[in-house]
Amino acid sequence: MKNYLKYDDIKIFKYENLFLAIVYTIGHILIAMICNRIITGASLDMAAADAFIEPIINGFWFYFLLVYLKKIFIKKIESNNLTFINLNQIGFLLAFIYTVGHILIAMTCNRLLTGSPLNLAAIDAFVEPIVNGFWFYLLFEIVNKFKSKKALGYSA
Repeated sequence: MKNYLKYDDIKIFKYENLFLAIVYTIGHILIAMICNRIITGASLDMAAADAFIEPIINGFWFYFLLVYLKKIFIKKIESNNLTFINLNQIGFLLAFIYTVGHILIAMTCNRLLTGSPLNLAAIDAFVEPIVNGFWFYLLFEIVNKFKSKKALGYSA
């Protein structure tokens, strides 16, 4: 371990990613609820339901892409000798398809759970991930500043 880390600091940094993931997830759910409530006017309970249900469905979508569609795409690329895409680009293809599916799932969940108009559900499906991206960046920077101060011997 580094010389500048004290025993207590080592304990904190050992689980840093787990704690960070938990804090991020809680913030993500709150942001999803707030965005949904502000953009669509959904009730708080329906916004909360959407903030929990939609990520679960997207998790299954992610798994389906990795387990089934990836195999299908690899077989198609290998058997057809495609020139516009190769196996090195499969990650980009899957990410693109995942993103389109994610947006459609987010819109559909929002529409079905909250009853919001499709245009507002679409706006929420684009705005909420952007806000969560800023939340991720903010959290990442705060943790890094804290670690830098600890490394230099400043008290937090």
